[in-house]
Amino acid sequence: GGRCQEGSCLVGSFLLRAGMIGMLAWTPVSGVLGEDEEPLRSTLFSCGTDPEADRTFLDLSGVELDYNSFADLRFEQRANDDTVVYSFPSAGIDSKTAFLFSHSDGQEGYLVSVRWVDDGTDYVYYSLNIPPDPEEEDDMGGADAGLTVSRDGKRVDSISCIERPYMFISYMRDAMSCDTQNPYGEGACGENPVMRSEALDVSTLGLVR
Repeated sequence: GGRCQEGSCLVGSFLLRAGMIGMLAWTPVSGVLGEDEEPLRSTLFSCGTDPEADRTFLDLSGVELDYNSFADLRFEQRANDDTVVYSFPSAGIDSKTAFLFSHSDGQEGYLVSVRWVDDGTDYVYYSLNIPPDPEEEDDMGGADAGLTVSRDGKRVDSISCIERPYMFISYMRDAMSCDTQNPYGEGACGENPVMRSEALDVSTLGLVR
């Protein structure tokens, strides 16, 4: 997380700003059909994580129904050997209602949150795009992203991205339900992000209270 100076950010990774949400023109990166002949899946939100913690990848993907429309979303966490160590949702659960979307903007940056509940535990996959500091020359801003796992308002696990996430915000918003439990209710689920009226405590990103 944090800011990065010019030349220090990872090349090839990106985060779409609020003004670009309705202007997505790229085609998502699709996976390869497996031996079980699963439908072709496309990445909608992914990032690399710390390989020293045996967690190398967080990925939210979906199956394209038609142009720019996705369903059957799935989140996967993989280990260093590419083994899936966690996957959601399980068979029979509708991903449209299981994944909850919200986004907001403010002084601290543009925040995208995807939340779901699995066996009484809250999971929030988030990305905060931090704007450049106008008082610091050559500051290019930065990013804070990852997965926060909490239960009964207490953090039980946290996985940080080590790069800016690769994501398609409008596709996710259309394929998910609104997270009405966010501080701004349905206002944070529209095409444009809601402007935050209060300061964002970045130390509690993803924590469900």
